[in-house]
Amino acid sequence: MTADTAVPNREWIAYNYCVAFVDLLGQREALRDQGLLIPPQTDEQRKAFREVLRNSIGAIIKLQESAEEMLAPILQQNLDSPRRAALQPEQQLIWDKMLHTRVTTQRWSDGLVSFACLGDKEIKCQVIGIFSIFGLVGSLCLLGLATSHPIRGAIEIAWGVELRPNELYGPAVARAYEIESEIAQYPRIVVGPETIGFLQAHSTNPDQDVFSQTDREFATLCLDMLIRDADGHWILHYLGEKFQFAVTHQQHAELYGKARHFVHEQLLTHQANQNTKLAFRYSHLVQYFDAHPPAVPE
Repeated sequence: MTADTAVPNREWIAYNYCVAFVDLLGQREALRDQGLLIPPQTDEQRKAFREVLRNSIGAIIKLQESAEEMLAPILQQNLDSPRRAALQPEQQLIWDKMLHTRVTTQRWSDGLVSFACLGDKEIKCQVIGIFSIFGLVGSLCLLGLATSHPIRGAIEIAWGVELRPNELYGPAVARAYEIESEIAQYPRIVVGPETIGFLQAHSTNPDQDVFSQTDREFATLCLDMLIRDADGHWILHYLGEKFQFAVTHQQHAELYGKARHFVHEQLLTHQANQNTKLAFRYSHLVQYFDAHPPAVPE
């Protein structure tokens, strides 16, 4: 088989994608000292191995299931909006076209890659996909802390190609991974500069058609769901009022309390172990939580 015939002739189509790369933290520690599988011989050994599975595979499965559970209501809530119910049938069709989006979650070892195509001609309002990714990943970050399974991640826009259905390749994935692995460092979601620029452009788009207006509103909302961290990078502000009222709603206060408790316990643990790096990171998280308690609904 020659190089010319190894790959069937086909036209690869590249679009811009918004990509979130999410990594479940603590998996290196969960798999420490693991190597060849030696069948357990005693009840104690079997119990110990089940604990390894629970802390590694169980945590990953829980993350994947949580992603699927959280994405559905985020995408559905605007379709069920009272505003839509008040519209005439022909106006409801336009509403549905405005809010239609497609967000795909691709499993990736101990993490997730979620992405939305920004060049899909069937999607009339591209920013809806970015909003959905913001809601999904921000919720996972808060939920991860609340359930003692912290994550970190990044969101960025670049071009990509879907090699197969739901399998994305290209700099969109590479750039999101680069920001997650080199910049995020601790439980936060860093939002890259191309995403910021894309949202700013749509938030100031003067076009007055209904789709441009919707993109403008959601771009403004997404920008309001960001905050600049101490190192100058923009991060998803999952404790902010805009995020609470748009995404986490009634669950926010409970998740906040559980997450704040876990963060404080981690700080005490790392201080006791004199783990300077993690103690400073969790000290920063404690300050973030204390500065942004749950908002009281009006």
